Amino acid sequence: MSTWPGYRRKSLLLGVLSSLSCLPAMAQDADSDIEEVVVTGSYIAGSPLDAPSPVQVVDRASIESQGAAQIWDVVKNLEVNSGSVSNEGADGGNADMGNLSGMANINLRNLGENSTLTLINGKRMAPAATSTPTGGEFVDINTIPLVMVERLEVLTDGGSALYGSDAVAGVVNVIMRNNFEGFELYGDVQALEKDLGNQDRTASAIWGWASDTGSTHFVLSGEVFRRDPVSVTQARFYDERSEFNSQVGGLGVPIVNPAFGSNVNTAYVNQEAINQAVAEGGNSNLLYTDPLCESLTSADGTPYFWGTLSADRGEPNSTCREEDAQWRLLNVGMERDSIAGAFDHAFNASTEFYSFAQYSSSEIQRSDSGAYTSRGPTMFLAQPGAHQGNPAWGGYSIGQPLELGYFAPAIGLSRPTAGDIPNAPVAAVNGGPNVPSYANMNIGSSPRLGESNQINRTESIGVQAGIRGDFTAFNDRRFNYDVSYSWSGTSFELEYKTFQRDRAHLAANGLGGPNCTPNGVSDFDFLSARGHISPAIPTAWDYVGQSMTQLFFPGFVFNTYESLSQALTSNNHGQDGCEFYNPYLTRQADGSMANSPELIDWMMPTVRRADKRNKLAVFDAVLSGELFEMQGGTAQFAAGLQYRERNAKSIAPTLNDPGLTGISGFNSNGEPEYRYISNNFECSECIFNYDHDRTTKSAFMELSLPFWDQIESQVALRYEDYGGNIGGELTPKVAMSWRPTDSLLLRGSFSQSFRAPNIGIQLEGLESSNITFRDPISAQAVRAGMVPPTNENAEPETTYTVGSPAPDVANETANTYSAGFIWTPSGALEGLNVTTDFWRFEVKDRVMPQPGISAISHEIEAFQIAAQDPDNYVVNGTISSSPAPAYAGSDPYESCDPVALSQQWGDDPENSKTEAGQTIPYSRLDCVVDPRTYIVDGVVRSAGTLTGALTTVSSSAINAGEVTADGFDLKIGYNWTTDMGRFTVQSDFTYVNQYTLNDVPGLELGLRETGIYDAAGTTGDGLLVRSLPDKKGSVTLGWSSNDATHAVNVVNRFIGAYDNLQYQDTYDNGNDYVRSVVNRKIDTYHSVDIQYSYTHQWANEAMGTTMFTVGALDAFNAELPFHYNGALNYDAYQFDGRGRRLYARVLMQF
Repeated sequence: MSTWPGYRRKSLLLGVLSSLSCLPAMAQDADSDIEEVVVTGSYIAGSPLDAPSPVQVVDRASIESQGAAQIWDVVKNLEVNSGSVSNEGADGGNADMGNLSGMANINLRNLGENSTLTLINGKRMAPAATSTPTGGEFVDINTIPLVMVERLEVLTDGGSALYGSDAVAGVVNVIMRNNFEGFELYGDVQALEKDLGNQDRTASAIWGWASDTGSTHFVLSGEVFRRDPVSVTQARFYDERSEFNSQVGGLGVPIVNPAFGSNVNTAYVNQEAINQAVAEGGNSNLLYTDPLCESLTSADGTPYFWGTLSADRGEPNSTCREEDAQWRLLNVGMERDSIAGAFDHAFNASTEFYSFAQYSSSEIQRSDSGAYTSRGPTMFLAQPGAHQGNPAWGGYSIGQPLELGYFAPAIGLSRPTAGDIPNAPVAAVNGGPNVPSYANMNIGSSPRLGESNQINRTESIGVQAGIRGDFTAFNDRRFNYDVSYSWSGTSFELEYKTFQRDRAHLAANGLGGPNCTPNGVSDFDFLSARGHISPAIPTAWDYVGQSMTQLFFPGFVFNTYESLSQALTSNNHGQDGCEFYNPYLTRQADGSMANSPELIDWMMPTVRRADKRNKLAVFDAVLSGELFEMQGGTAQFAAGLQYRERNAKSIAPTLNDPGLTGISGFNSNGEPEYRYISNNFECSECIFNYDHDRTTKSAFMELSLPFWDQIESQVALRYEDYGGNIGGELTPKVAMSWRPTDSLLLRGSFSQSFRAPNIGIQLEGLESSNITFRDPISAQAVRAGMVPPTNENAEPETTYTVGSPAPDVANETANTYSAGFIWTPSGALEGLNVTTDFWRFEVKDRVMPQPGISAISHEIEAFQIAAQDPDNYVVNGTISSSPAPAYAGSDPYESCDPVALSQQWGDDPENSKTEAGQTIPYSRLDCVVDPRTYIVDGVVRSAGTLTGALTTVSSSAINAGEVTADGFDLKIGYNWTTDMGRFTVQSDFTYVNQYTLNDVPGLELGLRETGIYDAAGTTGDGLLVRSLPDKKGSVTLGWSSNDATHAVNVVNRFIGAYDNLQYQDTYDNGNDYVRSVVNRKIDTYHSVDIQYSYTHQWANEAMGTTMFTVGALDAFNAELPFHYNGALNYDAYQFDGRGRRLYARVLMQF
């Protein structure tokens, strides 16, 4: 070990760690002398037991006693951590894409991963090159090799006065084993009890060397981690309530309208589903199911089926489906390789060079069933002759212009006949529905085979180097200095298959394939063109054209004009090398109708949905030392400067940027006008091209003023300047501790903290996701103008969201208060320690995603204006692309008179319903505001549907509101020694008294419009606050033999019950089954972890010692609280769904 005194800070002594750790270490020495060291929360050395700020420490022995395979396994057990987006099923709108798969983050007090500053050896690290659904940035702690970790220090107090931005909720400092000496080999296998072949496997080694004089240290380590993917079928919670299935095939919404002359293949009409809808109070509109659904099977022979247990009342799901639970993952597959090393050299007694470096590379296998679906729909035209002509119009029907090649004569080609296109999948003779339709493109779902390989790749690298030392000056006062530079970088690459929009649109209408050249044109104005009989007769495009070409949000359209123009003016569909994409189940039943591999490869490239890089360079200079004597001791100071350079870069695939330049419409001269269109059929504003830099300059001062005996005080002040719109912030901290007796320490603090908005949120916007909120306009009585668009009349809606830049979003700030005590009595109670800290955070101007109801507020205003004009009303049943038989003979968007209908039916919506609850056709309730009259930017609703369902909402980050969170942490530990060994009992408990949100736009009616503003003890809303149990704790029992050969640890973990805020909405809109299973509360949960270890000293000293450890996590397979609204039927923010896991490990020390 080093013989150099003074500046070299040794590890926290074991006696100190035992009093502060979250879990006890069995072989610690309680009689160790207490040394002054630098602890997270201060730059001034002092005794941790007298520190005025609350710091929790988890040392290496505690980490090992928890059966941890990676650092997340330790962090998730911290009672102060809540709401991390780390488990599968917890990442909200990013779940489908896997933007966070395999990663882990820290979220102290549930104030957001942005609000916890994560350090390595006290140095900042670049955040992972991705973000959470709410725009959160975080250090991926899973990239830190566990073999190199010495301990975690957790400051549960505001830390911006010392560390700058992001330390609102606190700081987690991961201290590495930079002074390790010797050689260790380690192997660990953890297996799922339900499937012992499903394992986590870790192998690691660490070697450390010191020179004879102790002036030079060199440490090198490596770690290999492998994780098998875990399906939900292997989970503890999986039972008869679990429903995991997905659509088979690609049948979408047929466009069936008698006014068009539609002649639907009646085999597709699902009368049983229609009867069910009516019986449950729904309408009698036609519902469709692929007729081959009940005769085909999944790959394992399980029959396909239609209908879901969870469909809303009156809205049965009639799509063909298959079970897909085996491809829904609790844990993704992972391969991670890490290396880390440290080197330091003391040049003399007062100067030392130190360094640390690490590299981690991960490959993550995401959930993948082999099925791929486009984000949006495309239009499938009917084959020639599909529509029945009107004899009065010479055999013409207004639906004929929705047939392939109908406008070919307009460019000099012959109009094709059904005989010219014999292989059209849509034709009834080929088993198709015989009508146009719109549907999402879909490949690999009939059946699912799971043969694809969706991969994420991440890399993390960090280098730290510096010079530190000490000197004396000014009357032999001692000073310490530390000048360092650190650089870190992360990368994130997400590969996936996606549909190339221009090719997929063409293939949908028989013009696909690498050898196809459509012989039509791409700039024909089919919306204005007339039929071949008379220009006075309308075409179906007059009614559906706006819907079929609508812009959902910038860059994302329903169909491109070009593709429909080609489909309508060409006449070589399915001929001359051109192929049809077949969405129907005939592709499985009839080999001649299958989609060819060449077609699939042609329209489905593999691209990088994410290709991102983050870099962070930090220069630090810190000077600390003695000032003068005071009543209680020597006053000390620390002062420093910091300069940070941050770069964030993203490279979009060419499908997205430059994408397509597509027709947006035609001007009065018939000339096309153009706009940007994403050529990625999965997303538009979800992949960005950018390269942004940000610099930050800061200076700080800290004072330790022992102005009275047994009193320690800390005063800190930091100024940090981001420049530009963000500007600078001055953040102070004042903390004090008083030891009135040797056994009692009282402490308290006040600090101000801040967090600057993330680069991505400020300059690019939130990435695409989804949200659920109560939407007034989706309720038919509201759309009929019979009741106002208020929360009382709203219905829950889930919608896709896209972000927009927020250049003016500013910092969020926080006032933090803490007060507590540490009691370590002597005498008869020696060995007891009690620590209690009361805490309070007052966070203002939170940087948060705009709430859904706020994002559509301008649409609600437009609706209210449109509703005042009786001329703006249409019959709701005629909006549908496939109206019910009751509307036969009516024109699409047929007008109605709400005043006259009110006189006939009255103004009570119930008067317009049958006894079963269906809306009576042409009644007052069936007369609604024309959805085309309140279209606004940033809000898109489904075209051609009767429910006004939201499709897309555009929102940006905002500064809004205040969060007030308070509670207390309690730790009680007692250890004693007898002839039978050393015993330890410890209890950790955190209680959240409140987490109240105030003055948040759109939250006037509370979280999920429940009237509840305090999220403590609730599931939150998933957007502004994640699930937050108000009671979490653990009780640890430990024993070790006096010779430290044997040790046993038993840990009981506890999470108290909390309320499900989605209950009422789910119950009100659910069918009988849903109402029978939806849960009001997430039930109380207890689990038990057990570990036994045996340490063997080999007779041959060269073999060193070997520790053998076996254990069980969740040893008694505790019942996981069912959560109907959870993505995986449990709350993945709080729980691990894997059930009992068994592990065995070997640690060889030389």
